[in-house]
Amino acid sequence: MVNVLQGLELHTGVFSPGRRPAADRRMRPPHAGQGPPRPPLRLPPSCVPDSCIVNIYDVDDCIPPHIDHHDFVRPFCTVSFLAECSILFGKDLRVLGPGEFAGSASISLPVGSVLVLKGNGADVAKHCVPAVPAKRISTITFRKMDHTKLPFNFRPDLDLHNLAAPCSSCSCS
Repeated sequence: MVNVLQGLELHTGVFSPGRRPAADRRMRPPHAGQGPPRPPLRLPPSCVPDSCIVNIYDVDDCIPPHIDHHDFVRPFCTVSFLAECSILFGKDLRVLGPGEFAGSASISLPVGSVLVLKGNGADVAKHCVPAVPAKRISTITFRKMDHTKLPFNFRPDLDLHNLAAPCSSCSCS
């Protein structure tokens, strides 16, 4: 039996009301160092995203079962906003009806959570979002394209090429 959840990491409370203000002038995340320590949410440097998908759902919208294309490197992550929803995982997901699916595991994505997908959770298990009960913006999925799969003559935008994520573990400016 294959553990289809191996490699999934759910980080809750990453984006909470107390953490919404913009980063300070040193580009530290809001309220850095306040509150209980959290395990680090890290993607390897080789997986820093260069693309994202923004899904905006109305009531009863869904995403059918799929495995994200392997042109995108692992791990990748998805962020949940506006309303909690469930995401189903399974090696064999079944379609029961419009927006209704059956799978071996369901994970609830609270508002402000980040789900990191790697291992079997990204490569073996299919995943889907059943019909949502409320309007929501999620899953903003962040991914990086495998550099060997970029389109012919692709040239990155030089204005965006040297962007770096804010550093929360030091006081660099």
